[in-house]
Amino acid sequence: MNALLFITLAAFALLALIVIVLIKTTRLRLWQGLIIFLLPLIMANLLWFSWVAPHQLQASQREQAVNQLAKMPGYRVLQTQEPALWLLLTQELTRRIRAGEPAEKATGELRGWLIEVINQRLMRGTDAAVVNYISVSVEEMRALNQIDPGLCFRYLYPQVSGGINLLTTLPPSLNRKEADAMEQLLLNSLLPEQPLDKTQAQDDLQKIVARLYQQWGDKLQQLN
Repeated sequence: MNALLFITLAAFALLALIVIVLIKTTRLRLWQGLIIFLLPLIMANLLWFSWVAPHQLQASQREQAVNQLAKMPGYRVLQTQEPALWLLLTQELTRRIRAGEPAEKATGELRGWLIEVINQRLMRGTDAAVVNYISVSVEEMRALNQIDPGLCFRYLYPQVSGGINLLTTLPPSLNRKEADAMEQLLLNSLLPEQPLDKTQAQDDLQKIVARLYQQWGDKLQQLN
C-alpha cells in the first residue's frame, strides 16, 4: 500500500514537471497544462474509488471471514478432519462475500453444507457426544418454535424449504452451545461405525419417543 502510494506520487510529480517544461518551451497555455495534469489525476481517483478500493476491501473481508471460520468451534476441526469439505466451505464463503453478503450471514449459510457429515458422525459418535448434540438440537428447535413454528419445519427439512440461518436467527449463546456440541461430536466420532444391536436400539428408541411425546405431544409428528 505504501509502495503504491509512493509510486503514484512520484508519477504525478514527474507529470507536473513535464507539464511545466512544456508550458515554458512550447505554446502550451497554463489552462491546457492544468487539464493535462488534472485529467490523469481524476481518472486515477475514479479507478481507485470505483474498482481498486472496493476489491481490496472485499479481499480483506474475505480473508478475515476465512480466518474467523478457521477459529470457530466445529469448523476448525473440519479443517483437519475433512479437508475436501473445508475447501468447499471456504470457496462458498468466498463466493458469497464476493456477491455482497455480510460475513456473518455468509458464514451462517454454510451450516447446511455440514448435514451429511454430521449425520455420518452421529452414527459413529460416542453416546455422550451424540446425546449432547441431540439435546442441543432439541433446544434449538424449542427456541425456533418460540420465534416462529414454521422455522422448525425449515430446520428439520432444509432440502424442502431451504433451511435456516441459525447464526442470524438464534441467540449467540445458543449458537456457541451448538458449535461446541458439534465440535465434541466431530472429535468423538473418528472410530468406525459400531455394530448395532437392533433389538436394544428399538427398545431405547421407544423409551425416548415416549418421553418426547410427554413433552411435545402431536408436534413430535414433525420428526417422523
